[in-house]
Amino acid sequence: MLLATAQIFALHLGFLLTQLGQLSQIDWHGDRGLSFFQLGLRQLHCLCYQGLPIPPLRPLPRINPPPAYASRRKRQALSFQIEFSRVTVFSV
Repeated sequence: MLLATAQIFALHLGFLLTQLGQLSQIDWHGDRGLSFFQLGLRQLHCLCYQGLPIPPLRPLPRINPPPAYASRRKRQALSFQIEFSRVTVFSV
């Protein structure tokens, strides 16, 4: 139960970073997009290292937060991907 609570807290910090637009403070590499969990863990590590207080938990939004992209270039590369799928037609 303690691990589940810690995971939820890290996810919440990752969501909070995305909403506030502070991804560049945690993930400064241009081609890497970290998950909300990894963003939250890194933010928690930074706060503990600097001796800063952990922000209070706020209610999560009802809609999904936007995906966490490390840079505009990464966002463009992922949003303009071409995906192919095989179409199978069954005759009756």
